[in-house]
Amino acid sequence: MTIKKENISEYIIQLYRKEDLVRAFEFDMEKIGTHVINHLPISNIEKLSEVNYYEDLIQKMQDQGIEKEGHLEEAKQLVNALEILSTDLLRSDNQYTEIYEDAKPAIDENIELSRGVITSNIQICLNGIYGFLLLRLNGRKMEENDQNKIEKFGNVLSYLSMKYQERFESN
Repeated sequence: MTIKKENISEYIIQLYRKEDLVRAFEFDMEKIGTHVINHLPISNIEKLSEVNYYEDLIQKMQDQGIEKEGHLEEAKQLVNALEILSTDLLRSDNQYTEIYEDAKPAIDENIELSRGVITSNIQICLNGIYGFLLLRLNGRKMEENDQNKIEKFGNVLSYLSMKYQERFESN
């Protein structure tokens, strides 16, 4: 089973990371090969597959005009699917409603901080987790209050991912 089927939220965050990686290496496949793919602990055949993946990703990003910022249409569609699932679960799943309501103040605060740029509750959760991962990669720590928010975002995304997988498997 692929990560897309196992944990959709993690898959979306990986897409974001790879988009940023491509931008950081200025869409230069040689740099990506040298600094990223060559350091992966995988076989040469798997590395070739990664080269193909990144070449395809670069092409998609250029075709969709997201060289400087933004996300792939695939990622946007998956976020939208999670948003729809969240709305459905809020109507029908008490456990999810409890998890979501616990995170709602942090979600609302971050939506307000975005000054209207981000209106999706699920996008806020994904951005929070992704930002946390970037901080960790850079060796920086997060304040306890922010860590608490990230935990709540993670709870929302974990539950949604589980329900997304259940629905995916049933179709």
